[in-house]
Amino acid sequence: MQPAIYRASAIALSLTALVVAPISQAAATTDFPVCYKVVDRDDNKAHQPGYYSPERLVLDVAFHSYLKTTRSSGRQTVYDADGKHTYWEGGSGHNFSDEDHTVMAVFDGAIVTSNYSWKQPKGAHLGGTSYFVRDPNERGYGPEGGPYYSPIHWECTSKQVHAAPDTWRCTISYQSFGDHNNAGRYEYRGVYLKKVKHNRDEKCDIFQDTDNYYPDNHYSE
Repeated sequence: MQPAIYRASAIALSLTALVVAPISQAAATTDFPVCYKVVDRDDNKAHQPGYYSPERLVLDVAFHSYLKTTRSSGRQTVYDADGKHTYWEGGSGHNFSDEDHTVMAVFDGAIVTSNYSWKQPKGAHLGGTSYFVRDPNERGYGPEGGPYYSPIHWECTSKQVHAAPDTWRCTISYQSFGDHNNAGRYEYRGVYLKKVKHNRDEKCDIFQDTDNYYPDNHYSE
């Protein structure tokens, strides 16, 4: 009897492995390339909110791991969110002058999603940093331009249970150097992130190296 029991157990374990492996492998390869338009909170009520927004957050969101929870707490999933924060130094994005050029910094962050359960809400939560490090005096140490001189910290939430929801509600903070009386103080802004189509919004393509880049045409949105 014992050999038969052992064989049955081995078969059951093998079947379990065959079922679980593809699921975990599929989760591990989950990848969401996404581009968001940054819309100021006060502009969100406009007819076409953020139509001329110069900022984009372009991310590749990839599965990282599952968080351990109690049985009553549903599933919580962690994703890496890495990419770039771009800015078109050109006013509305369609008015050009000799000062117009592209601006970019690296973004590093993470996302946690939560499935609904009776002891916790459902949704998604994003945290990250746009690594702007600019000399306010523009002495040519590295990349220049844009409205930001220090890293921008992001905290965002969404009611959608998705690693790349259509809209995020965010608070961002950064040190301001525009006003000499308040230089170095942290500013806080409310913004929305609204998903746009990569193949239609050329501002998602913006890149910056050491030299300023001056496009000879406006960006399509």
